[in-house]
Amino acid sequence: MDIHRHHFERCESTNNEANRWLKLNVNGRVAVFTAEDQFEGKGQRGSRWEQAPGLDLAWSMAIKWPKGTAAMAMKHENAWFLINKGVTLAALATVQEALGASPSNLCIKWPNDLFVQKQEIWKKCGGILIENTWQGPSIVGTVIGIGINALSSHLTGTRTSLAEVTGQGPQTEFQPQFLAKQLEKNVLHAIHQWESSISDAAVILRQYQQELTSRFDGRLLGLCVWRVYRWKGVDRIGKITGVDQSGRCLMHWQEGEPENYIQAIDNNKQLTWSWLNRQTT
Repeated sequence: MDIHRHHFERCESTNNEANRWLKLNVNGRVAVFTAEDQFEGKGQRGSRWEQAPGLDLAWSMAIKWPKGTAAMAMKHENAWFLINKGVTLAALATVQEALGASPSNLCIKWPNDLFVQKQEIWKKCGGILIENTWQGPSIVGTVIGIGINALSSHLTGTRTSLAEVTGQGPQTEFQPQFLAKQLEKNVLHAIHQWESSISDAAVILRQYQQELTSRFDGRLLGLCVWRVYRWKGVDRIGKITGVDQSGRCLMHWQEGEPENYIQAIDNNKQLTWSWLNRQTT
């Protein structure tokens, strides 16, 4: 795929720029957007992504899918959600490469946040927002937005940056432009794997889906550990058992439900990770 790259000194949001580009381009094209400063960064479900100008990575990729790819994906149930998993793992790999960290010190907080552990404290260092453009019943374009706190400092709450985690200052691996190149490489690799799997025999797609799900679930923050969460305004003890093929978080509550009942949670705004907030108090 032909890749177009656009860099802005300042823009509203790299995702917004990517969505504008999608409307003007033909199938089979890809563009990457970065910005020194974005003043209306977009997060999950309408939240904002905060970025320090010139210090953190604001990165978006716009993909106008080839017609054959879009048609093939429509034949397989939940094929589009596999992109979310692959891209999230690609972003996590980018952070891991920059930090040189152990895989056990990096996790995915459902649904799309990247968390790193330092001295047994988990903090957010990145986030992902994926938006699809539809034409009738088909997805014709996708925008992948990824933000990584790279060199910023004095972050509050459960936020941190790569520089703060290591205490090493502005290393080459933490520079936003360096992270952008690594991220582009890793995300493109994940997309090519996905495209290859949906075009192969059904058995190949199933193998890819199982392998990807195993890798994704294995990196989930809070997986199979009893923790305190606030669900619909009430503190409860639960443990995450995985993420289903529709992207819902699978939670096993300790009390108040049948013994083996697993609840599928699709609205992360109703779930507060109480135990994360209590780490820093």
